[in-house]
Amino acid sequence: MRFRKSIKVTKGVKLNLSKGGASFTVGSGLPVSLNVGTKGAYLNWSIPGTGVYDRVRLDKMLKEKLGGVLGFGTAAAEEEQEETGAEKSTKKTGAKTAAKKSSSAKTTAKSTAKKTSSAKTETKKEPDRPSDEEMNAIAQEIALVNIHRQAVDVSKKASGALDADKAEADIEAWLSESEAPIEFSVQPEVLADKGAVMIDLDLPEIEDMPQNKLAELADGTIKIKKKTKKEQVEDYRTCVFGLGEYVASHVFAVVPQAKKVVVSAYTQRRSEKTGELLEVFIYSVAFSRGDFTKDYQDKDPYEFCQKLPSRFYVLASGVMKEIVPFEAADIQ
Repeated sequence: MRFRKSIKVTKGVKLNLSKGGASFTVGSGLPVSLNVGTKGAYLNWSIPGTGVYDRVRLDKMLKEKLGGVLGFGTAAAEEEQEETGAEKSTKKTGAKTAAKKSSSAKTTAKSTAKKTSSAKTETKKEPDRPSDEEMNAIAQEIALVNIHRQAVDVSKKASGALDADKAEADIEAWLSESEAPIEFSVQPEVLADKGAVMIDLDLPEIEDMPQNKLAELADGTIKIKKKTKKEQVEDYRTCVFGLGEYVASHVFAVVPQAKKVVVSAYTQRRSEKTGELLEVFIYSVAFSRGDFTKDYQDKDPYEFCQKLPSRFYVLASGVMKEIVPFEAADIQ
């Protein structure tokens, strides 16, 4: 049974309740509002009646900005502090030494002028490359987008009778031990008479997706570049469908009695009419054990789900529209 409820606390303040947890919305129904919950703090704004809206995650941004201003909280700030200290020390020492070595400096200048041939043979300075820390961060982001590759093998046949209480306990145990490179939550409902598990999947927000990528320049230099809007939308689509695939495969693995796993995924969207932030479903896919054939993890998750009983509507731009998910009555 799906559970979504909003409670008005006072004017402009709303408490949102769901199986995934609770959150507060301050400025509900206004063009600008603040939502605080288990996923973080988000600033939302819109121009009512135009369909123009956006949302920004504040907690991560403030942590990064304050860390940089106050000199803590980021590796970049610590490195900058170390470099600044070393630079000041070098300047002081250099100033004292320079005053005592004027004659030596003149001799060095003359010697340098005579060694142009040797200067030409000096090794060129290698171009700057991303640090190990930056490369590790990019690797983690790639793993996040391609979470479908961490889906598991699934037995083709179900075995035994499905017990609802045990199945939910086994799913909960798996979730507590999951090491997925992405934050998500699920609300399971076991239909023992139909041998199925219904999953409501709370998706990550597109604002939490990786913003950067590795790019090789014409001279062979590796640089970190910001992804285009189109790339971010495509990566989000790959991630959210891949996450559904990942969840379904693990549920099949921990609940061997299940014949079907129906994953209905929802996210937060701002209403184009009222500007209010709502939870909306953007896809619903009915997975069967036989769908998870050999090496299925190598397939594009979006294309994989297109071939299954599913409900989703993706625009040419890659934006996913709201849909009506499968209900228990739809499962045969």
